[in-house]
Amino acid sequence: MKTVIALAAALVLIGLYATPVTAQSLQLSPASVEVDVPAGGSSRVEFYVFDFAGDLEIGVESIPLTVEPDEVTVDAGPEGSKVVVTLHGDEGLGSETYEGRITFLARTGGMVAMGIKVRATVNHVAEDAAFPTIPLVIGIAAFAAIIAAVVILSGRRPRQRSP
Repeated sequence: MKTVIALAAALVLIGLYATPVTAQSLQLSPASVEVDVPAGGSSRVEFYVFDFAGDLEIGVESIPLTVEPDEVTVDAGPEGSKVVVTLHGDEGLGSETYEGRITFLARTGGMVAMGIKVRATVNHVAEDAAFPTIPLVIGIAAFAAIIAAVVILSGRRPRQRSP
C-alpha cells in the first residue's frame, strides 16, 4: 500500500513539474483597426498590450502585405505597453480592400501559449488609382457637349412660313 501511495505521489509531482504554470493573461487593444496603406509605402498602427510578459509573434491572415516587426518582447502590466506594427504596401498589387486579421501569438518556451486576432480592414491604395483621371476627362467632355448642344439649340429661331 505504501508503494502505491508513493508511486501516486511521484506521478502527481512529475505531472506538476511538466505542466507550465502561468498566472498571466494577454489582452490587446484596439479590437479592430482600419488603415490605408500606399502601394509603394507603409502605414503604422499602434496597439497596446496588457498583462503579459514574453515574446509576441506578429503576423497577418488574409492580407497579402508584409508586417514588421514579426516578433517583439513585451513586459506589460495593467498599465499597458505600446507595440507599433508597420504594414508595407506592395507595388505589384492594385487598389484593393482586404478584410483580414493581424495576429499576436504569445510564445512560452518555444510553444504558442495563447493568441489574439485583431480584425483589420486594409485599404491598399495604388498610386495610379489615387486620382481617377479617365472618368474625370470623360465627365468633363460630356458636360461640354451638353452645354454646346444647349447653346446651339437655344440660338436657333423657328422659320416663319409665308402664306
